[in-house]
Formats: sequence, C-alpha cells, structure tokens
Amino acid sequence: MPDGCNAGIALRVALGVNAALAAVAAAAAAALRAPAEASVLFFQIAAVAEPVTFASLLAWCVMRRRGAPRSERAQRLAAWAVPGIAAAAVQEALRAGMPGGSGGAAAAVAAAFGFLGGIAVQHYLELRSRAYSPAIDEAKFQALQSRIRPHFFFNSLNAVLAVLREDPRRAERMLESVAELFRAVMGDVRRMVPFEDEIDLCRRYVEIEQTRLGDRLAVRWDIGAIHPNARVPQLLLQPILENAVRYGAERHVSDECGPCEIDIRVRQIGFRLEVFVANPIAAEPVQREGNQIGLRNIRGRLALIYDLEAQLETRVRGGRFELTMTLPVTRSELRREGRDDANPDRR
Repeated sequence: MPDGCNAGIALRVALGVNAALAAVAAAAAAALRAPAEASVLFFQIAAVAEPVTFASLLAWCVMRRRGAPRSERAQRLAAWAVPGIAAAAVQEALRAGMPGGSGGAAAAVAAAFGFLGGIAVQHYLELRSRAYSPAIDEAKFQALQSRIRPHFFFNSLNAVLAVLREDPRRAERMLESVAELFRAVMGDVRRMVPFEDEIDLCRRYVEIEQTRLGDRLAVRWDIGAIHPNARVPQLLLQPILENAVRYGAERHVSDECGPCEIDIRVRQIGFRLEVFVANPIAAEPVQREGNQIGLRNIRGRLALIYDLEAQLETRVRGGRFELTMTLPVTRSELRREGRDDANPDRR
C-alpha cells in the first residue's frame, strides 16, 4: 500500500502522472495533426486525472494510517482499486454537471484507465522500495553510522578518565552512562525508540561532557509536552548535541565570556515534532569540514528514514549557530495507548 501521506511519494506520483498526461496529449495531438491542440488536450485530460490522483493519494494515506489489509496481495488489490473507483466517481461527477453527456460507458472506461494507472504507480513504488532495501539501506546506514563512532568513543572515554582518580563514584556513574551510550551507538540506528528514551540518552551524554568541560558548558533544557508514544530514530539527537559541544564549548573560553550556553527546545505541534538546538560560535576558527560531515550524516539518515517528510535547517544568527529539525509523528504511534489525540497540550 503506497504511503500517500509521504510528501516524497506524493510529489513523485504527481510529477509522474503529469509527465504521462503531457506525453499522451502530445501523442494525441500529433495523431490529429494538430500540434497546437496539445495543451488543450492536456488540460482536458487533466480535468479528470488530477482529481483522481489526489483522491487516490488521500485514500492511500487514510488506508495506510488507519490500517491497511494485512496480506501483501490484499494491499496490492486495494491500492489498484482506489484509482479506478476514484476515476469512475470523478467521471460521473463531471457527467452530472454536463447534461446530455455519455452514461455509464464513460465511467467504465475511466475506471479501467484508473485501475491500470493504479497498477503502474503501485508497482513502481513497490519496486523502488525493494530497490532501497534491505541491502542498499543496510550499506548506507552502516556508512553513516561509522562516522558517528570515532569522536563519540574518544570523547566519552576521555571524560571518564578525567574524573577517575578524583571522584571514583562519579566515574562509576559516568561509566554506566557511557555503557548506555555505547549500546545505542553499536545498535541499529534505524530502530525507532520512544522520544523520552532518546532525551534520556542525550542527558547522559551532556552529563559526561559537563564533567569533562566543567564551567565551560551550560545546557538549558526546554522540553514541552510530548506524546509518550512519539518515536524517533535511535541516536538521532545525540550527534546534534555533540556538534554543539565540539564546535562551541570545546573552543569556548569561559573566563572571558562566561560559559558556553547550549539551548535545547523541543515541541510537538500536531503531527510534527520540532527540535531546536542553538550554541555560540567560538571565536577560534573551527574545522568546518568536520561539522558539515556531521550534518550530512544527520540529513542522510533523515532522508533514508523519512524521505521528504523531515527537515533540517541551520543558520547563524547573533553569533549563535541554530539548528531546527522537524520530524513527522504518525497517528499510529499516538494510538498505542488507545488515544487518538495528536496534540498532547489538549490532554
């Protein structure tokens, strides 16, 4: 069952349908020896095809979110039938508004073309999905994940060694946090975990870094009301914080301009999760290449997991580097406790 709610899929389907309509209109105009009529034919066909396309995407979205048939064969048949039904309905609606128009024959023809179009679109999307999984996705994720590990490992171990002799108990607590962080790093980064677990992992990381950097690092947490069933990819937020620490606090001189203050703000707005992180830009020049590799890593993971549904924007404002990441939260996640409320502020 195609995910009609996914912006990437919707965009590909819309572009593909319009490209096919333009080709059909051009071929028909050439057959009639009236090339100038191609645009007129395109809009005439689009008057039926465009509503069918968007109605089909909406139906696929609802069926996918509300619970598609379990078997693959049933899902395919349902996906194929939706455009056919939509085409027949649109044709009947157009006929009802045009007295004297053709009867059921036109609706049957429209349904047949819609059914064939549904087969083509569903088959293409299924082949595309198979092409990216599992071997290709696995290779890409491993390549992206391998870029996270080196700095993360060395920074964590150095933080523990820094307090091992002075405060053994604190070092023991830190080792427990490091073990949890290592377990997450060594795990499957495609795994979706509760957002609260991801925030807890980030707090452990910040505690380790505050031990290592002391007064040079100050973190302000502003976590809004998030639905308890909201899920995010494992180890998605920690690399963002690591970038903020590495390119902010590590090069920050607290005696001259106070501690490096990192702001972390999280809000759930409807079916969107917004994460905002801001850190001061150190006066000392930083290795921009390393920072960009980290951001490319995060963007790559978002693209592989969410396609076009997630966004990552960065900017420099008032001497601070700001990052805003927006993630989708599916309705199926929010229904796990028997609730169907996407906005936690209303509970």
